[in-house]
Amino acid sequence: MQAEVLEHKLQAAQEVNSEQAWNLSRWPTGFSQEGEHRLFVALNGAWRGYFTLGREALYSPNDPSVPFTLLFDTRSWTPIHPVPVSRFRGFTYKVPPYPVPSPDGTP
Repeated sequence: MQAEVLEHKLQAAQEVNSEQAWNLSRWPTGFSQEGEHRLFVALNGAWRGYFTLGREALYSPNDPSVPFTLLFDTRSWTPIHPVPVSRFRGFTYKVPPYPVPSPDGTP
């Protein structure tokens, strides 16, 4: 993700409607599984954090370039210590293990 895109997403947390969208050209098969799903963000060669995805998704069969849209609340942003990642394009399930929050809520 570009720094400007992440900044835009994070600024939305201050808006009345803090929900944002992430468009995909193909359906992520893991999203069909039970449990909480996350949209990890890589920036400048490292994973930086994640948003928790909503359970809803939008499907637009009339737009083959981006038929799927995942929704997330920008207030769910959870920063992590940078984890190096090789550059890739598109979607991956190869994300870092995310920290389990401690009792005081810190990752």
